[in-house]
Amino acid sequence: MVGPLTPVLNSLLQDLKTGVKEKRSLLESRWAEIMGSAYSGRTKGILQREGTLCVWTEDSVLAYELGRKYQGTILQRARRVLGEDEIKKIIFRVGEIR
Repeated sequence: MVGPLTPVLNSLLQDLKTGVKEKRSLLESRWAEIMGSAYSGRTKGILQREGTLCVWTEDSVLAYELGRKYQGTILQRARRVLGEDEIKKIIFRVGEIR
């Protein structure tokens, strides 16, 4: 029987198989190394599906600055921490950082 939760459960099982939880934990624990001390407290990284790193920032000016000036550096550092094939692209979003 296929119910409304079947796609969600299948997605969660896939995440567990590929070690996404461990990668997300590693990303969180080494975020200061990836972003540097000037930006790590003002940002949060979330590893999304298909190799997308979403960098949440506290304001649009910071998101713009990071995207324009530091996207390549952030990508290199994140790949160094998580593995070359784990991060395909970075996107920047504005929101509350906790």
